[in-house]
Formats: sequence, C-alpha cells, structure tokens
Amino acid sequence: MSGLIPTSVLLEETSMGPGTSSNDNMKERETSYAVLKFMESFCLISSACGMVGNGIVIWFLGFRIKRNAFSIYILNLAAADFGYLLCIAVETVQYLMQFNVGVQFGIILFLDLFMYGTGLYLLTTISIERCLSVLFPVWFRCHRPKHLSSIMSALLWALSFLICGLGYISCSVSTLHNCQQILITIGVLDFLICTPLMILSSLTLFFRVCCNSHHFKTGKLFTVILLTILFFLIFAVPLGALILLEFLNYKFLYSPEIGFVLSCVNSSLNPIIYFLVGSYRDRRFRDTLKVALQKVFEEKIDCRGEQETTDADPEMTTISHCNPDATVSV
Repeated sequence: MSGLIPTSVLLEETSMGPGTSSNDNMKERETSYAVLKFMESFCLISSACGMVGNGIVIWFLGFRIKRNAFSIYILNLAAADFGYLLCIAVETVQYLMQFNVGVQFGIILFLDLFMYGTGLYLLTTISIERCLSVLFPVWFRCHRPKHLSSIMSALLWALSFLICGLGYISCSVSTLHNCQQILITIGVLDFLICTPLMILSSLTLFFRVCCNSHHFKTGKLFTVILLTILFFLIFAVPLGALILLEFLNYKFLYSPEIGFVLSCVNSSLNPIIYFLVGSYRDRRFRDTLKVALQKVFEEKIDCRGEQETTDADPEMTTISHCNPDATVSV
C-alpha cells in the first residue's frame, strides 16, 4: 500500500522544515511511522474480512442461487473486489513484515489497478443499465438480449486488462515521463469519464423513481444498487482522484495510503450491504445470508406480462410488465 510513496521518503518529507530540532524531527518520524503502520494494519484486517464476505457472495451467487441479469454483474463485482483485496493484503503483508512473497511490486500494482478498474467499469455499467430499465422499461424487459450481462462483464474484464496491461508494459520499457503520461491517461478514463457517467445515471434513476413514485415500485435490488454506488463514490473514487493528482505532482500527506484504506473499506462493505438490505423486514434483521441474497437478486422477470414470485420473497406483488401503464418494479 505504501509502495506508491515509499515510507522512508514520506518520513523524510514530513520531517523536513526550517528551524526544526532533531528531537522534533524524531517525533514527527515516529508519528508518521505509527500512522502508516496503523493504516496498513487496518487495511490488512479490512481486506481479510472483505475477502471472506466477497468469497461467500461468490459462492452463493455462483453456485447456490439462480442468476439473473443483475446478479451476474454483482457476481463479477464480488470477484473484482475479492481480487483487489487480495492484492492489497499481499502488498500490505510485504511492508508490515518486511517479507517478500516473491511477487514484484509492479505486478501487484498492475493487478491493483486491473481489479479496481474492473469494479469501476462494472458499477458504471450497472448504474447505466438500471437507469435504462426505468427510462425504457418495455424494451428492457421484452427486448434486452438474454446474455447481455455475461457478454458485457467479459468485455469489461478484457477492457480493464487491456488498459492496465498496456500501462504495465509501457512503464516497463518506456521512460518515467512516458509512464506517468500513460497512468494519467488511465486515471482520466477512470475518474473523469466513468465516474461522471455513474453519477449522472444514478441521479437520473433516483429522481425518475422519486418523481413518479406512483408508477415505480422500488425493491431491494434498487436499494442495493444505489447504496453500492453511493459507497463507491464516497470510499473508492478518492483513490483514483488521489493517484491522478499524485502523478500530476500534487502531493498530499498520506494521500495514496488514505485512498487505499478507503477503497479497502468500500470493497469490504458490499457483502454487508447485500445482507442488511436483503434481511431487513419489519425493522428487524432476521434472515440467513443465502435467503437475504435471494431476496435481493432472485427476481424473475417474464416479458409475457408478470413478475414471478420466489420462495425467498413470497410477498412480492405480481404485476404486468409489458403494459406501459402498469406499476414498474425497480
């Protein structure tokens, strides 16, 4: 985690200043070292918990629960979060224990950016597609390609791998200046293109539903998507912004470390969001994880005119979906 700005360099920067005594320098170094170690330890614990949570989500959505259009995206998002947290955990162990696990830092950084970018692209696609499902409900339910989610997920993984792979290869053979330009380009794509698209589509979805509450019936999936995107914007987007500012030579104390800690929290929170939203009923949390995930993601939609109820959520109302005047469940 501290590999983007080596600890020794950071400590030297924080200890420099005119008129400071050696004791003051020593105290500042000790404080900075303690802060870094605390953040690294917190990130390691958060990563471990997040990997367990995302692993459970992958198991249930991949093998135990029938998948639909949006659960496929969530399954891929959980895989990206798991991979990202694993990379952060490996990197943090190397710095905490001064133990080399045999993986070069450049490869770890490449995998970090690869998993981070994949999660960003998936969430952007989820927000756009959910927005389209509200703006064009008849087309979405009756004419949406059956395997669109799987195809889009594969393309997004490939896109992220291609972009980060080109960046890694270019940084391996090019000058430092060219490497910085490439990483800045990746940062612009991630932060200045995908993030605004995510915000715009999410706001459109939110206000469309709120302004037509008599026509739209919000469900648990709607809540999960909005909460997941909201927490991503709060906790994960700062990492991309701070890294972009770092390569533009705007340096802030602990800036990349804070970004990585926040992104770890975000990737670890998603399974908790799924469980809390899925299990909450009558102001109580009463369901198992599997049942909670079923309530959120096992929504069967048939364009012939009805939404099938599931065993996990028998209270779901059966409504007409290809009738434009019917109440729409989002």
